[in-house]
Amino acid sequence: MAKAQGPSAGKRAVGVVLMLLGVALIGYGTHYVAKNGNCSSTGYVSYGPVPKCSGGEALYIISVFFLGPGLAVVGWMFAQIDGVLWPAVCVSAGAGLITLQADAAPGTQSFGVVGGILFFALAVLSVVRTVRKRLRPKPAVDGPPGPAGPPGPAGPAAPVLSMSAGSPPATAGPQPGGPRFGGLQPAGAPAQDPLDRIAKLAQLRYSGALTNEEFETQKAKLLGEI
Repeated sequence: MAKAQGPSAGKRAVGVVLMLLGVALIGYGTHYVAKNGNCSSTGYVSYGPVPKCSGGEALYIISVFFLGPGLAVVGWMFAQIDGVLWPAVCVSAGAGLITLQADAAPGTQSFGVVGGILFFALAVLSVVRTVRKRLRPKPAVDGPPGPAGPPGPAGPAAPVLSMSAGSPPATAGPQPGGPRFGGLQPAGAPAQDPLDRIAKLAQLRYSGALTNEEFETQKAKLLGEI
């Protein structure tokens, strides 16, 4: 079976560009949504003064929740590079939160530090998991079976007891050239150990002279004689 081909170099390059652009928009939107999360157009709300909104809230929200994730997913589908998108999103969001140290309130800065560290930890965990998965040895796959060798010489045919479905086992007469299987020995023949006879029946079954049903029937009879 032919192996499926991956995307072309041009398609993969376009996918990488779109994915990076989407990831950058996620980090950009994360920064400003966290910075202006409780802002107001007037600078006041019911519980007191808050930061005054700068007017670009719609762009921040669209970037972090819609446009950025959409471009990142489309780029990932074009590039078909596994184990890259999620760590990149975590790093971008973490960077957007860490950079709140420069121009945010003290409470927002603390939130940015904690959130940024958590996102960076998620990125590292994802990379470690991907590397371990790729380094894990794959199970060996057996190749196609080789050509069958020539059949060996057939041995002498052994007598087989046939039995009709639903009918009691018929009493077989003396077999020429050997003893019967599972029945009484011919007159004058020494009694044979049932276990030895079962072993011989097993050999006949392995050689194909007896079916499994016939073997089990004769085996049950011989075990009853013990």
